[in-house]
Formats: sequence, structure tokens, C-alpha cells
Amino acid sequence: MTLRGRCVCRLVVVALPALVPGAAVAGQAVRSGNGETVGRTIREARALRLEGAAPEIDGRLTESVWQGAPVSTSFVQNRPSPGRAASARSEAMVLIDDVAVYVGMRLYDDPDSVAGQLTRRDAPGTFTDWAHVLIDSYHDRRTAFRFSVTPRGAKKDVLHFNDGQEDLNWDAVWDVATSVDSLGWVAEFRIPLSQLRFSAAEGGTVWGVNFGREIARYGEWSWWSPVLPTVGGLVSQSGELHDLGAVRPPRRLEVIPYTLGRLTAAPSEPGNPFYSSREGAASAGGDVRFGVGSSLTLSATINPDFGQVEADPSVVNLSAFETFYPDKRPFFTEGANLFAFDIGTDDNSGESLFYSRRVGRAPQRSVRPADGWSAIPDATTILGAVKLSGRTAGGWSIGILDAVTAEEEAKLARPGADEWSEAVEPRSNYAVVTLGRDFRQGRSTVGIMGTAVNRDLSGGAFDFLRSAAYVAGVTGRHRFAVDTWEASGYLAGSHIRGSENAIVRVQRGAGHYFGRPDAEHVEIDATRTSLSGMAGNVWIGKRGGEGPWRGGFGGHFRTPGLEVNDIGFQNEADQALAFFNLRYHLFQPKGIFRSFSIGLNPSAGWTFGGERMWTQIGSNVNFDLTNLWNGGWWMARRLAAISPAALRGGPAVHRPGGWQYSVWLNSDRRRPLTLSLNGWGGREDETGSWNSTLSTTFSLRPTTQISLALGPSIGRTHNTWQYLGAPQVDGTTHWLLGQLDQTTVSLTTRVNYTISPTLSFELYAQPFISGGEYTRLRTLGEARDSRFERRFPRLHGSAAVYDGTARAWQLDINGDGTRETSVQDPDFNFRQMRGNAVLRWEYRPGSTLYLVWGQQRTAQLFGEPGEAFALGRDARRLFNSDDAFPTPVTNVFLIKLSYWINP
Repeated sequence: MTLRGRCVCRLVVVALPALVPGAAVAGQAVRSGNGETVGRTIREARALRLEGAAPEIDGRLTESVWQGAPVSTSFVQNRPSPGRAASARSEAMVLIDDVAVYVGMRLYDDPDSVAGQLTRRDAPGTFTDWAHVLIDSYHDRRTAFRFSVTPRGAKKDVLHFNDGQEDLNWDAVWDVATSVDSLGWVAEFRIPLSQLRFSAAEGGTVWGVNFGREIARYGEWSWWSPVLPTVGGLVSQSGELHDLGAVRPPRRLEVIPYTLGRLTAAPSEPGNPFYSSREGAASAGGDVRFGVGSSLTLSATINPDFGQVEADPSVVNLSAFETFYPDKRPFFTEGANLFAFDIGTDDNSGESLFYSRRVGRAPQRSVRPADGWSAIPDATTILGAVKLSGRTAGGWSIGILDAVTAEEEAKLARPGADEWSEAVEPRSNYAVVTLGRDFRQGRSTVGIMGTAVNRDLSGGAFDFLRSAAYVAGVTGRHRFAVDTWEASGYLAGSHIRGSENAIVRVQRGAGHYFGRPDAEHVEIDATRTSLSGMAGNVWIGKRGGEGPWRGGFGGHFRTPGLEVNDIGFQNEADQALAFFNLRYHLFQPKGIFRSFSIGLNPSAGWTFGGERMWTQIGSNVNFDLTNLWNGGWWMARRLAAISPAALRGGPAVHRPGGWQYSVWLNSDRRRPLTLSLNGWGGREDETGSWNSTLSTTFSLRPTTQISLALGPSIGRTHNTWQYLGAPQVDGTTHWLLGQLDQTTVSLTTRVNYTISPTLSFELYAQPFISGGEYTRLRTLGEARDSRFERRFPRLHGSAAVYDGTARAWQLDINGDGTRETSVQDPDFNFRQMRGNAVLRWEYRPGSTLYLVWGQQRTAQLFGEPGEAFALGRDARRLFNSDDAFPTPVTNVFLIKLSYWINP
């Protein structure tokens, strides 16, 4: 394209709002700090300052103050036709006084066509119309508070950060009322200033603002200030709210005490002095939030509640890495965006420098007498925690968190002996500090994070733990070329200290594997008492602009010594990756497509020893159809490489190439019955290994208040070289593998009955069954030979004899005719059902009563011949306690009451 052509394209972007019918409004060109024109016009809305009484929040807009308020209209579609005028007229008005900001929205429509599903607060997406108010009170063009409501009054509040990411765990105390009339419907919001964060400005305050609307039957989303996919971002495309006057942040003090009563009913364990089939407990705690200055919040918690509405899903994890679960404790979820420092290359990995579930984790030392009993706490007591978070008037984002956890002890006993106790978790201190700064109206940012963990390891019981762990990182983002390109990256380092035993455990541990016998770049140093590592990432990509093409390239690395798991979440280390992405987007409807994209994403990776462990070429497709079905697929070809982690500290082995795929399809959400289909899996060359999972969800809305969802899932795995162990024979380590055939089925069930916007009932249950059978045991041969039988020769005949009495394989690994070692039968059967029923009543703003019944059934078998998996039999065992292999049942009943105090 010529220079002249590029200039023409920029003029088209600037002129776009004027070309949309009814879209022309007052505004100003966006300029950076150095006067650079960004290339679009900022819309301006105006607030009316209240001199008298505030309007009654009844969803009517009948007061005279609403009639005199400036009106913002001419909404523009974000989808399905970006840039076109919205299909129905919408109006928004803003009032403000010293206590709250009030927003009235008149949404014109055929009243018989208004879709108004009644759902619990913050419920996931369903078929309903929505009205949205987005307020960027920091006016940083990156952070905003969104308040949303359906025509039936169901609420949702969301914290947007980094110009596009969202935090649904953020909750504010606000009020809204709606009504449906002959002209369509009305939403009337009252948002207390105490729930926003801003600084007083000399000469009047200006906020970022946007008003949005969703019309469900059209699958249409429109905004007053156009949010266009060709530009990218959400908050940065907001308009401005003027005439607020010298609005002052109010004094902010919130106290939220809670009380909790619990009754547990579980099967008795004869002779166990620590276990009662009926056990009651009560606890109390609370959170305090206090405004420091105009925009910082000091939060403190005592005995934060671990309770949550929905249990963590069941999983059978045969890998060397732990499973990631999100935190749901209010103290840690509030302001979580300030403490986010992702280091994962996969959006779903959860890898981050700060993982708040480490604070108050389950004790890390397990003790139990061989012929006795033990009682170990489920979680570590948090003695107290304090957090300072917010944003200063100068544009600095601040986050400081410190928590102290208690030393925990387990109670132990043997028959006929006195009870005693042993420490299972040391007293610990966890600290996190973050600091960020925006430049060029939020289009360039820089941030730093530091974390520290210090443990009191006196007594000698915890020499396997690190005494101290420190992490520091810096991150940045810069948009350029009229905001169409973006460069981002981070650099982080870790340092841990501890006994020689503790540091050796890290060197040998998952993701590090310093003891690999064929690795020349790492080796175990048994005398070390500290270990350090680094990680980094860089990405440069096109994020907006005219034309259908998007993409970029980048790199990622982690040195072998990187270790952040004391307070963060990390899987592998010792890797250097390069990746590229190119995508073609169809933004405007064409033919059967409302939108369409196709992408190419090759990547490659090496260890720090130069061993190629990853080469993959992937392609993905996403589509949205005019009948409101949507779906897509991803397919990748993985080339042959080596796997340094397959033997978990053993030699790197040749890993064949193969195919991987995933596919998804969602039906029209306008229908009372909808279907969601997801499938994923892969197949490996040469070895015959494969896996496949199919998951579906059937959702039914019989009324506007009731929704039901049934999600069956089935997964099959045939892995011809699943790791089993590394026994030693005559001082030599031998690595064992087996052929695993595993079947996993689950049925996720959800029932929601919303009685009113503040009163709801939810039922969640997930029966889960997984069984695996091992055959064809193998040992390691020529680790990097491309032929499977030479790489992993099978143990035939007398080399592997099954002993039914001992339920173990007797093995002759070196072929001398003597069975030198054995391995317990690894076949397994795992059954679990987790579920709960929750009645939630927000009896006054910010104050909630929970009545909960939770049930868990869990049983597992190992080494039982013929018991690996049988769906009908295992389902009966899951719900039948009279079977030879019963499934114990634990019921928990609790009542929780919280009370929001805002003096």
C-alpha cells in the first residue's frame, strides 16, 4: 500500500462515526501526551448536577429532573454489524449529587419482544436483554466498573482492567430498578460514589463513560460510544462524562462481619478418637474496608470464609503437576486485577506469580501412625490479612497484601496410648507488593511486582520446605502506530532459600528435573541452600486498524531454576519458546456468517540445553452464523521431538509426532432448549496412543425464572507409554511404563430457580467416575530411538508375572531370570459425587443469608482385578452403600449470615 493509501484509511477511521446514521455527536480528537492524533473522536456526555431531592429508584424516570437531563443517544453496533446504527433507539441520562451518580436508560422496543430472563446476580450468560453502564472513574482508559441489568431486574457487576479483561468476582453495593411499558423498557441506576474509585480534580472532574445495550433476539450489542473490533479494546473506546463539577470522594468505611454454623454428618470410623459421625462447629470473622485518601482502600480480614457456592470440579490427575483451582474468597478476589501477573503461555493454565490459594492452603506435611489415627486440619488458619489497593491521583496503581498464617498441628493416637500432636504446617508470612503507572492516556503502561514468603521452620519437622522465597517482576505494554500495534512483555526472577534437603527436592521436582542423566546443562548440587531462576516474555502484534489481518510474534523463556510455587502457580521450567500468529477476520456479516476468522499459529520450543522439545503448526477457525449458531475448531500437527519430562527425572525420550484437535458448537440461545458441544483429543504417530473427550450441555428454560442444564461428558484414553515409576535394582534405576486404558464419565447438573433479583435457589451436582487398567508393562531401552519397541521394550512372559495374592507385578528387569523388584498393581477406580444446594437471599444491600446443603461421596480402589471401570456397576456403587465396595457419604449443612455496615 502506498503512503497515500495509508492516509486515506486513517481518514476513514476518523470519519466513521459521522458516516453512521444518527451517530454524529459532540466530541474531540484523542491525542497522546506529545500531541499525536490517535485517530478517532471521543464522544461527550453531560451530567446534570442535582440541587434538590434525588430521584426515586423505581424504574420509571417520571421525575422532572430526568426530563431536564442531557440525553446521550445514537448507539452504534458492536455486533453483528460493527459501525452501523443500532436497530432500536436508546437514550441515556446522567444525574449526580454528593452521594451517588444516577443513570436513566430508555430502551425503545416492542414491549412484547423484550426478553427478560430473571437470574441470580452475576449469573453466566443466558437469553435476555441487557442494559450496561460502564464508568471509567479513574479516567485511565484501561480500568472501568460495569453495572448491568436485565428487564426483570437481574444484576451483574464487572471490573474491567487492562482495557479488555474482566473480573466477575468484583461486587459493589448499588441499586437498580426496571420496568417494561408501551415504549419498550427502562433501567434506572443508583451507583453510590463510595463504590467507585476516583480523585478530586481541580476545575471539575471528567470520567470515562459508556452505555451499552444487548437485544437478545437479534444477537445485537450496541454502545453509545462505538466499540469497534477494528480498533480493539473496550475501556479505551469509551466516551467522556463532563459537567460532574468538583465531585469529592466520600468517606469510605465498610464493615462486613459474618457468622457461620456448620453440621457435618459422615460415616463413623470405629476406634478413631478424632472422628465423629455428627459434628457441629461455629465460627465468625469479617472484612473491613476503609478509604485511605481519595482512591486507595485499606482492607483487613480476620478468619476469612473458605465457603463457596459451587465445589471444585472432580478430576483424576495422572501428571506430575498439580491442578489449578480459582480462589473464591471475597477478600482475595476483590481487586485481584492489581495482583495479577500471568506467566503462562496458555490462557487457561492459571500460571502466575501470585496464586492466592497458597494463603491458607492445606498443611503440607502428612503424618499418620502405622497402626493409629490422625486428624489433620483441612486448611491453615489465617490469623489475619491486610491489603491496600487502588490508584492515586497521579496515575499510580498500588497493591500491597500481607497475610500471616498459624502453625498447624495434627492430633495423633494409637490404640491404648495417649494422644499426642505433631506440627504439619509452619507459621508463615505471605507478602505481595505491586506498583503500576500509565502513560500516554493509558496506551503505555509499566508495572512491577514483588512477593515474599517467610516460614518459621524451627523444630526440624519442616526441613523439606523452603524457609524463604522471593519473586520480583516487571511488565510493560506500549501501543503505537495510531493504536493499531502493541508490544508487551515481562521479566521476572525467583530466589528460594532453605536446607540442603529442601533445595534438592526442588532440583529433582516436577518441571525442573536437574537429575536427568542425559542433561548437560543442569545437574543436582546437593550442597546448595538457595536457587534462583528467571522468566520472560515478549509479544509484538497488530491489534486493530483497517483491513482484516491481525497477528504477531513473540518469545517466552524460563530458566531451569525458576520456582514461584511458594506463593505463585507454575508448572514447567527449563524452556525457551518462539511463537507466531496470523489471523484473518471477517468483521461485517457476509452470506451465512455474522463474523468469521481463521488463523495460523506455529510454535517451537527448546530446553536450555538446546534440545528441541516442541514444534507445532496449528490452525483455528471461529464463526458466528446469521441463525445465531456459533462454533469453531482448532487443529494442530505436532512434529517429532524429545520429551525431557516424560520420565519425571529420567532421560529425555523421543516423542513421536501427532495430531491434536478441539471443536465446539453452540446453538441459538434464543430457543428454550439449547445445545453446547465440545470435543477435544489427539492421536500419536507410531505408538498408537490416542485420547478423545466429548462434552455436551443441554440447557432448558421452561420459564423466565427457571433454568436447567445437563452436561454429560465421556473421555477415553489409550496411552501405550504411561509413566509408572522408577525402581532401583542393584543401584541402577529402571524406568517403568505401561499401557493405560482409561475411561472417565461425568454428569454435571445445574438447576436455578430465581424467585426475585435478591432471592435464588441453586442446585449443583456432578457424579464423576474414572477407571484405568494397565497392561503391557515396558521398561526404558534406547531413549531417543525413533522406533517404539526399541525405545520402550516390552516385559514379556516370565519378565513380568502378576501375583494375584500380593496384587503386584513381579519383575525381572535385567533379564537374568531373577525377579528383582515388584510394582503394585496400578489399576484404579475412582468414584466421586460433589454437589450442593444453596438458597441465597440478599436481605438488604450488601448483606446476604446463605442456607447450604452439601454432599460428597468419594471412594477409590487400587489394584483390584476387574474393577477398573464398568459404568453401570460404578454408578450403582456411587449411590448404593450396601455394595461390597461402598461409597462413603458426607453431608454438610451450614448457615452463613453476613451483614454490610456502611456507617
